[in-house]
Amino acid sequence: IGYQNKWLTFQIGRGRESWGAGEGIQIFLNNLSPSYDYGLLSSNYGNVRVKYIHGFLGSTINQVNRYLTARGIEWTNKNNIILGLSEAIIYSGVNRPIDIGYLNPISSHLEVELNNRLNNIGEARANAIWQLSMDYFFKNKIRFSGNYLIDEFVIDKVQLNTGKEHGKAYSFRLAFSLYNNNNNSLIIYTSIINVGTPTFRHSEGENNFIVRGKPLGDQRGSDFIDFKIGLNYFTKLGILNEIKL
Repeated sequence: IGYQNKWLTFQIGRGRESWGAGEGIQIFLNNLSPSYDYGLLSSNYGNVRVKYIHGFLGSTINQVNRYLTARGIEWTNKNNIILGLSEAIIYSGVNRPIDIGYLNPISSHLEVELNNRLNNIGEARANAIWQLSMDYFFKNKIRFSGNYLIDEFVIDKVQLNTGKEHGKAYSFRLAFSLYNNNNNSLIIYTSIINVGTPTFRHSEGENNFIVRGKPLGDQRGSDFIDFKIGLNYFTKLGILNEIKL
């Protein structure tokens, strides 16, 4: 159920979100994940668009309630560039209710957590990630899309010496239109997705970026590199033929 006009969208229901730039390279939130219950609030101010969601991912057999909240802002020149910055948080706790501290659409995880504004005090009951995104379309021929994600940066020398890794991920896609008219189009593309070993994981398993045992982002989870070259052919009937390696 929801309401929408030219600048505002509000809805509550069950579904999934896909955040980030590019076709098939979303690593933040992906529409191939299992569905979940959430509310959405978004606004469009022309060159600037903002979006906020807050959802419930379910409870474990130990009565640990799990929640997802995310917020993002995009800027576009309304022509060929979109730049985005977004944050997503998983928080949990035994019989934990919705956290009022995360209901503020413009609050940040670090500000809320480090200032003890949570209903569960401490730094072990939430896990946040941040993503930068860009979509650039050049001369109606070339499209470059990219996402860079930060889960955790290790800056402590002791941790680095013990082998602790940065939690990060990135994805890029470059597509070139070989042929395009009103009836058919032919596009060649290459893409790479790299997700680090510790990315999307947390010392508390309830704060991993999963829902019902499956990832919220790319369906392969963590610790993989995917390199792809492909050819897409679209017909006027909306049929897609694809070859990829």
